[in-house]
Amino acid sequence: MEKKNKEIVLWHEFDGPGDTSIEVLEGICKLYTERFDVQVTPQVMNITELTTRLNRIKDTHQGPHLAMVPADMSSYVENGLYSEVPGGLLDDVLTEGTLSTMQMDGVQYGIPVLRGNHLVLYYNPEIFTSAPTTWDVFEQEAERLSAQGIVPIGADLQQGYWFIPFLTAFGGWPVQNGKPNIITAEMKQALQFIRDKMDQGVLVSLDGSTGLLEQFIDGKIGAIICGEWIYNHLDKHMNHRLAVCQLPVIEGRQSLSMTSSIGLIYPNHSLTSEEREDILSFTRFMLSDECQTMWTLDVQRIPAQEGTLKRLTDIAAPNKKMILSLLDQARPMPTFPFMIHVWEALNAGLIELPLSNPEQALKKIEQSLQVSWGAFKS
Repeated sequence: MEKKNKEIVLWHEFDGPGDTSIEVLEGICKLYTERFDVQVTPQVMNITELTTRLNRIKDTHQGPHLAMVPADMSSYVENGLYSEVPGGLLDDVLTEGTLSTMQMDGVQYGIPVLRGNHLVLYYNPEIFTSAPTTWDVFEQEAERLSAQGIVPIGADLQQGYWFIPFLTAFGGWPVQNGKPNIITAEMKQALQFIRDKMDQGVLVSLDGSTGLLEQFIDGKIGAIICGEWIYNHLDKHMNHRLAVCQLPVIEGRQSLSMTSSIGLIYPNHSLTSEEREDILSFTRFMLSDECQTMWTLDVQRIPAQEGTLKRLTDIAAPNKKMILSLLDQARPMPTFPFMIHVWEALNAGLIELPLSNPEQALKKIEQSLQVSWGAFKS
């Protein structure tokens, strides 16, 4: 096949075998290429590499025409040299609430394609006969389950995003009055809690894209905190051994997840390039009912387009309906530019936690934030 004379390059993350979304993205790129005679080339990489490459554009001036990223990456606007999105581009298909997930200081830097991105509790009904909606259930069942070689609950607790439900259960939130808010008593309580539960064997921390999923599918973990984005993979592998419920109540307080969207950004000022019209045309195509339905039916993601979402909610299976209803319990992820430093600091503390203790982990969070955010402020 001869190469098309026009090409648009799209960067996208790939999160291991559980990440089935890539199949749909490649399918949509292929459809667009065939119909519009513009070659759309997806380039996939892991999230760490994607973050590094986007943040280097300011120095290299080398970037794609588009990148499909979690909404909080809108905050790399300065390093990634993002183009502003033209006003009114998709007001007819996206609500103001959905659009706002990719705004920085009221300016639109991205267009949401999928929404959700929230954490839920997946559990195995052969291990827990009813939904384990409170942490007490994991404690009560720990002895019985460990005798069978089963850990009650797992999560990826080296990643800040997975830690947020524990922080919220102790009344914490990483932002207050437009500033980072992570060196707090609530943070220390949450760190102490997960360290205690790991030591007691009630909770295990494993890599969220590999070990956590494998052990849950194998029946070695009773329940896991994980993202709605992995539902399709778990559903395929577990079928009737999979159920979904709200995140657990911990010590009387409901733990909450963040929610955000995943959408398209325009790095390296790509909307000022000669490919501008093709880039915007592809963006509209991604939000068409046809493509939004592909995301939903083929890999069970949550579409950003209001009409598609309403139609598909009506025909969703019970587990999927539960995932959609749990969106109402989630809190919008903050998109301040300093959040990149908050996530770095949280990750540094969580890596430290199993190696030492909660005091040291909190100290590590504080040091990391001082180094990166201190430099950021000055």
